[in-house]
Amino acid sequence: MLGSAVVWLQGCAIGTPWPRLSAPSPEQAQESVVLVLTHVAVDTQQRREFDRQNSRVLASMGSHPGLIGFAARRQLFGDQGWTMSVWASDEARAAFVRSPVHREAIARSMPALRTVELKRLTVARKDLPADWDQVLRMLADPEGRRNYWE
Repeated sequence: MLGSAVVWLQGCAIGTPWPRLSAPSPEQAQESVVLVLTHVAVDTQQRREFDRQNSRVLASMGSHPGLIGFAARRQLFGDQGWTMSVWASDEARAAFVRSPVHREAIARSMPALRTVELKRLTVARKDLPADWDQVLRMLADPEGRRNYWE
């Protein structure tokens, strides 16, 4: 019984509100955007620093030009975390990756990271994922997924 409770608790996840992306106009529906999906596993002994850095990055997201929307999710008691961000262009995405807050967060979080999986896709706005279930299915598909620290 206790084992079942532990498995259940590890499966519980919390997240930021799902991006409230306005429905694209007919002209915008076919517009290409950059979708970035990440899945990380962290060392639970070092999770506090990872969570602190992740919070700093999330707090800065609204100030990055070209950001259309983002969401983050993590297990309450496990070691898994996920992010999704939508960018107007790959240049906007790249500028965010080079930003001081993101670079510092990566550097400080590195000891906590056990694995990182990333997918960067160019999709039509109408094809953006509608929820976390869809994001998780997209990440499960190995095509185009890059794995680090395996």
